Amino acid sequence: MRQSLLALALILAGLSVPANAVPRMNAAVFLAHADALKRRGPLALFSSDLKQLQTEAEAAGDELKAEHDASKRAGGPLAYCTPDRKVLGPQELLDGLHRIGEAELRRMNIKQAMHAILVRNYPC
Repeated sequence: MRQSLLALALILAGLSVPANAVPRMNAAVFLAHADALKRRGPLALFSSDLKQLQTEAEAAGDELKAEHDASKRAGGPLAYCTPDRKVLGPQELLDGLHRIGEAELRRMNIKQAMHAILVRNYPC
């Protein structure tokens, strides 16, 4: 009985999240790690957190770009209008995260926070 309940719970848990959805790091956690790395100065280059944050930000940025490009191709409304170059460098990202309230950051993942920064920094 316990095994069947456990199996049912695992099946339901798998159904509640789309197969292609990737969980993103909480924005407040991301910012806390980034600020800690910044305080370490050059020693941050040797931290495993640096690669994790870079990977997380790049993946979220790639997803946002793909969604934005798809909306543009479909002729849909655009939430932001970026120049034709890579945007949100590390400092712009950190500055943007610091501008979002702490309570709001705790409710967002990094992709949602990056979207909010793009909307604010690059209005159409």
